[in-house]
Amino acid sequence: MQSMSIVDKRRVAIAYDGTDDANRLFKWAIENIIRPESDHIVCLTVKPQREAKYRHKSEDGKDSEYLDAHHDPSLQKLEERITKLGVTIEQHVMFGDPKELIPQYTAREKIDLLIVGSRGLTTLQTVFLGSVSEHCLHECPCPVLVVRNTTIDDQ
Repeated sequence: MQSMSIVDKRRVAIAYDGTDDANRLFKWAIENIIRPESDHIVCLTVKPQREAKYRHKSEDGKDSEYLDAHHDPSLQKLEERITKLGVTIEQHVMFGDPKELIPQYTAREKIDLLIVGSRGLTTLQTVFLGSVSEHCLHECPCPVLVVRNTTIDDQ
């Protein structure tokens, strides 16, 4: 069987923040939603703006700052694990407010499905903090699958 071109695959974005809950969500999505032969995963990570610059030593030994808006080395292990399953994956790291950036990204990059976890905020927390998953439900142009953490934990 000939493999599909990446442009012909369903683009499934999974919101990922590096937490244990996000790792469980990723595993659950792979086992229950992702079709390796026809899906392409887009791993979306949104970090606070204050983390946008990283310090590193340049080749000449001097401190310098750089902005890496597309790749997070901490996701390398996850990406390798997914690739071994035969699923194509790319990652995008953005800096700012996830409630704004995730819907913008899904519209701009023509995402077919967004999978996002729900932390189970109390009603009061949701009123004051807002929920990223709830905001995505209303603002993303694609279907949004919200997976409750307790759903994953029960399996």
